[in-house]
Amino acid sequence: MPQRDTVHWYAGPTTFYRAPARKPEEVGEGQVGVLGVPLDSWTLGRNGQRYAPRAIREASLYLAGYYGLQTEPVGYVEVNTGNVSTVPDEPRLFDCGDVRLHQGDHELQTRAIADPVAAITANGGFPVVLGGDHFVPYPSILGFIEGLRRRKPDAKVGFLNLDGHFDLWDEFKDMGRYNHGTFARRISELPEVGRMVWWGLNGTHIAQPDQIELCRDKGYAAYTVRSIRERGIQETMREALEIASEGADAVYVTFDIDVTDGAFAPGTHSIVVDGLTSGEVLAALAVLPEFETVQAFDVCELIPQYDVGGGRTARYAAHAILSVIGGRVLDSEPRFSEADLGAIFR
Repeated sequence: MPQRDTVHWYAGPTTFYRAPARKPEEVGEGQVGVLGVPLDSWTLGRNGQRYAPRAIREASLYLAGYYGLQTEPVGYVEVNTGNVSTVPDEPRLFDCGDVRLHQGDHELQTRAIADPVAAITANGGFPVVLGGDHFVPYPSILGFIEGLRRRKPDAKVGFLNLDGHFDLWDEFKDMGRYNHGTFARRISELPEVGRMVWWGLNGTHIAQPDQIELCRDKGYAAYTVRSIRERGIQETMREALEIASEGADAVYVTFDIDVTDGAFAPGTHSIVVDGLTSGEVLAALAVLPEFETVQAFDVCELIPQYDVGGGRTARYAAHAILSVIGGRVLDSEPRFSEADLGAIFR
C-alpha cells in the first residue's frame, strides 16, 4: 500500500500522508477524500494560494514518517490518553488529486469544485478540501449540500468558520460578489444553510453595520479572540459547534489560516497581529471529532512563498487536518494506563 512504502519523506509520490489515490466517486462510506483546489483567482492582495495544496501534501510526508504512519504500523502515542494510533490494513484515507482549474470563469470553477465534493459526500465520505483562497468554501459547501441531499433530500447544513475576519461583504472592493471576502455572504443566502458561526475574529477586524445586522437578524454567532481567551478555547469551540449543529444534519467547517497570529503562521494572505496561537487553534480543532455532525472540513489561505522557518505554516496545516480526521482514518487502541503516563509525564 502506498502509505506503507519504505521511502524518505522527500521522495516518492506526493499524496496526502502517503494515502492511496482514488477518484472522488470511489470514496466510500466512512472514508475521507482529500481534494486539492490550487486556486487564487478570487482574492485581493497577496496571491500564491494556488501552491498550497502541494505544500500541505509535501509537509504531510514528513509527518507520516515522524508519526510512524508510513513504513511500519508503529503508530504514535497520544500522551493525554495513552492510546496508540496506527494506519489500518484497509485504508480509509484517500487522495483525490486536484480539481480542474478555470481561473477566469467563476461559474465553471464553482462547478469544478462542487462536483467532486458532491461525489465524495453522496457516498458517505468525508471531504477534506485543500485550498486555495477563501472563495473555495462557497463552491465546496454547494457540493457538500448536493451530496447530502442525494442521501437525504431535505438535509440542512450548519456552518462554522475559523477565521480572523467575517468575510460577509456583499460586494468586495473591485472584485464583485464572488471572492474571498464575500464567500460567507453567499453561503448565508443558501436556503439549505441554517446557523452560521464565526470563531477567532481578531480585534482589528472591520465589519460594516449591515453585516452586524445580518448576523443579529439571522441568529448567527461569533467569538472574538478576547472572548475565546476569557471563556476558554475548548469551551467556546464546543458552544460554537453546538450552535452550528442546531437543526442541522451536518456541519461544514472551514479553517482560514489567518485565524492564527502571524507570528505563528506567517504564510498566509492577511497577517493578523492579534490572533490566536497555533497551539490554541489546534486545541480548538481537537474538539471537532467530538461532534458527529462535523462532516466536511477545508483549509484555506496558505501562501507557501511567504512562509518562513522551513515551511512552518504548511506543516501547521497538515497537523491541523490530522487532528480533525485522525479518529476517522487511523486505528486507535488503549495501550498505556494513566499510571504508566503519570510515571513519565509531570
